[in-house]
Amino acid sequence: MNLRLRAVELSDAERIYEWENTYSLWGVSATRAPFSRFAIESYVQNAQNDDIYSVKQMRLMIDIEVEGEVRTVGCVDLYDLEPQHSRAGVGIFIADGEFRRKNIAFKALEWVWNYARNILNLHQLYAYVTEDNMPSCKLFDKAGYKKTAVLNDWIKKGNSYFDVFVYQKILN
Repeated sequence: MNLRLRAVELSDAERIYEWENTYSLWGVSATRAPFSRFAIESYVQNAQNDDIYSVKQMRLMIDIEVEGEVRTVGCVDLYDLEPQHSRAGVGIFIADGEFRRKNIAFKALEWVWNYARNILNLHQLYAYVTEDNMPSCKLFDKAGYKKTAVLNDWIKKGNSYFDVFVYQKILN
């Protein structure tokens, strides 16, 4: 299975619209209201013109080749880029359960780590992971991130509060 990370294309707008408007995923983001198609299409059209240093974020689509067919299975985001302190947050999403736990997210994190270190010259990447997201906790552990802090009762889902683990990877 070949993996490739690429820039967002206009043809991704419908897929991103579906992902961003899936209510069950809002617990891992700050989303509180649905996105319009217009907002997503505008984002996609402008994403190619945006400089990561000016907008402080970048989304890359994760493509894999399966039996000669290229499929977009998720995305990885760099966000809250802080050039002065040489750090950025990282988030990853594999949309289709069929492609989870197949090392795709791990390989994408490795690619982003190399990009952040060698192209963006960052010193560290970090991620926030809720305590109930064990697959992501295992992923960041496997990828060499260290759990460095716990934010108690940080995320509210329904009537319950969940701790958030802060994972960091220092880029030597």
